[in-house]
Amino acid sequence: MKRQTAVFVIIFLIASFKLYAESQNDRPLQFRAALIVENDVEVKSRLTGVIEKIFVQRGSHVNIGYPLAQLKNDDLALEVEKALATKKETEAEFQRAKSLQDQQLLSQSDFDSKKLAYEKASADVDLAKVNYEKSIIKAPFSGVVVERYAKIGQRVVEDDNISLFRITAMEPLLARLFVPEEQLNGVSLGGKAEFVANLDTTRRFSAKVKWISDVIDAASGTAAVLVEIAPGQGKGFLKPGLSGLVYLWPTSPLAAKTSP
Repeated sequence: MKRQTAVFVIIFLIASFKLYAESQNDRPLQFRAALIVENDVEVKSRLTGVIEKIFVQRGSHVNIGYPLAQLKNDDLALEVEKALATKKETEAEFQRAKSLQDQQLLSQSDFDSKKLAYEKASADVDLAKVNYEKSIIKAPFSGVVVERYAKIGQRVVEDDNISLFRITAMEPLLARLFVPEEQLNGVSLGGKAEFVANLDTTRRFSAKVKWISDVIDAASGTAAVLVEIAPGQGKGFLKPGLSGLVYLWPTSPLAAKTSP
């Protein structure tokens, strides 16, 4: 009888421990973090000139390629017209030379000279257009103008370290976590996560693990992990810099890890 009782006690303890372990596995890991974005840049001029027009203000939403400002470019527009006229002239001469060569009435050297002149004129048109396009400062990606430093009449210098605008993409929103190495086996790519902002703890936003570093920092004993908020959530509420808690639900041990 005592032996049977002991067996039942052991079975009960094993079952209890298993249930406790499973309940522990269901508990999410918690990390404090602030939301970040990958695209957040200071926009500068690629051409020397004077700012003539500004098309956006702080808070403006822009798409990739949207004009932010324009330098005085009347001279550049004339350069394009001049290059186009030269190209048209050399093209006509090249076509005449080609016709004469087909009739064996023009030497190869003269034909090559006309052809080279036409090709150079075509390249000059492309260069003039590039310089004209540089005079229009454009958004490098879709986002929000969070700062505008540019002023009408301001002189800017090509590749100078003077910012004219700051553009920030609003999505995808990310959170960078530093997970202790002993907890890494419970984190995997695509794993379930949630973000709760300190500003309003009643709202939870679904997320997933996007990236896990292949390197563990020896000093801290942690590995960097990026969590991505599911797109389209919390518009007008979630924004870069917002702080809160990130919850990670343990999953199966890591099967594979990749770098972005």
